[in-house]
Amino acid sequence: MAPPEHEAITMNTPATAPMPATLADLVHRLDQARLTGTREEGDQAATVPTSHYTDPRHWQHEQASLFGQWPIVAAHSSEVPAGSALPFDALGVPIVLTRAADGRARAFFNVCRHRGMALVGADGTEPAKARPCKALVCPYHAWTYELDGRLRHRLHAQTFDGIDPATLNLVELPCDEAGGLIFVKRTPGAAFSAEAFLQGLDTHLHWMGLPRMTVFRKVDRVYPANWKLTVDAFLEGYHIRVLHRDTIYPFFADAYTVNLHAGPHQDSLVARRTAFDAFEPPRDRYELCKLATPTQLVFPNTFLIWHPDYVSLIGMFSPAVDQIRWVHTMLIPPDRTGEDWTAHWEKSFRLIEQTVFQQEDIATAVAIQRGLSCGANTDFHLGRLEHEVLRFHRGIDDAIDGTLAPAGGDPSS
Repeated sequence: MAPPEHEAITMNTPATAPMPATLADLVHRLDQARLTGTREEGDQAATVPTSHYTDPRHWQHEQASLFGQWPIVAAHSSEVPAGSALPFDALGVPIVLTRAADGRARAFFNVCRHRGMALVGADGTEPAKARPCKALVCPYHAWTYELDGRLRHRLHAQTFDGIDPATLNLVELPCDEAGGLIFVKRTPGAAFSAEAFLQGLDTHLHWMGLPRMTVFRKVDRVYPANWKLTVDAFLEGYHIRVLHRDTIYPFFADAYTVNLHAGPHQDSLVARRTAFDAFEPPRDRYELCKLATPTQLVFPNTFLIWHPDYVSLIGMFSPAVDQIRWVHTMLIPPDRTGEDWTAHWEKSFRLIEQTVFQQEDIATAVAIQRGLSCGANTDFHLGRLEHEVLRFHRGIDDAIDGTLAPAGGDPSS
């Protein structure tokens, strides 16, 4: 969802392959909604218990079943270049992402096998950035590990009698990469396929050029609201007319959204007013973003929002039942970097992050969380235009119950 000041700026999109059939079908459905004046609705209104936003036991189930077992987007691919290490702790455990010379993204517990010291630290004042390195060196006793996790060196190794160094490699975590995104599971276990996990969404991300994007700015902040309150807002266009009245609503049609489901994930097109003025089948990302704002939910907690000239990659993490850790990464086209573009991107980021997200979406979530404490509502009553919110909560319930599992558990499948 783009700020009004930058409606005229558009992505410089190179020639692309034909649009994926599933995305083309989504565009066709948007055209039909425009022609018929019919909004996409659910079958019926329903409720969501407010305890799902306040109950510590429900939060613990989410932590164990979702954040503990599902692949979670940890970074954009460009954030971990070859020969670097990136600390990542938004899942509540210390993790480090690496990329060795073989080009493969890996993840390990960011913990030395000697005395448990963090191998790669962050200063805590700015979002973590990857550090160029040839190896991971513990700052306590200089135990050294290759970027593929193998123990390379122990200071005074001869003093460690009877300890097989082969048992002291870093503890590796399941990690894979697809569509320009690096996924990790915070629990050690079997490998998974990120491509299979995305259930077709990776073809959309490739067509739209996500792997080619690069990071311009990133914020990492904690707010006093349950993480699902911001997810809820991003899953419906019902609120845009009111909450975003003076910022982005002038550029969007009122609650015209079409959705494609890929397992628990979702790809949506939020119709812009230009789609109702002159609809032409889009040939590339630039033309698609003139008609609608593509938005992907990578279940359970990651959103991609395609503004006219950049992409917001947003992770909504959950450090406590009444806290959201909001990680917003601004991704820009690689041909629009450098000093000539810095002022434009800084202004764009301030407008979307500080005005639309912080002052409107996040502020609303914080206010709702405060209201939940008084007990006025035992349930949220959602109408048919909020059907994707209901679907999201059903997905969480199914994951907790064990009836919904992530696809791609077998990387050979």
